[in-house]
Amino acid sequence: MRAFRIAALAALPLLGLTHPAAAEGARLVLECSFVTACSEAGACAAGDGPVRFVLAPLETDAAGAGRYEVTVDEQPAQPAEALGFAGPFLWQPSEGTRMVLSLTSETTALWTRQIVDSGTDAPPSAEIDFLTCGILP
Repeated sequence: MRAFRIAALAALPLLGLTHPAAAEGARLVLECSFVTACSEAGACAAGDGPVRFVLAPLETDAAGAGRYEVTVDEQPAQPAEALGFAGPFLWQPSEGTRMVLSLTSETTALWTRQIVDSGTDAPPSAEIDFLTCGILP
């Protein structure tokens, strides 16, 4: 776990950000564009359109791990957990649905959406989106 925290802190300069303890309560706004979308079966297609994330820390430690609120586009904010300042950020917008957002560099992110229980006989499914993002103050 110590190695993960060191890696998370080391990633901050890559993201152009300061130490997360100084940013408690500060929001991270990501304006992203879809590059590629892939299914759990490995079928991929070109992505299309924008998506906006707002990551608001609620209770975090010095490495940025802890509780957040995440907003996707103009949807209601959802409670989330993060392992560090650069994520991954995990939230569950509805029963049977899981989301994970991982910042992978100062300009890229991965967004995974899992349907683990659709309420129908459909098997579980997932989609991962490769995103390019600009980090806004």
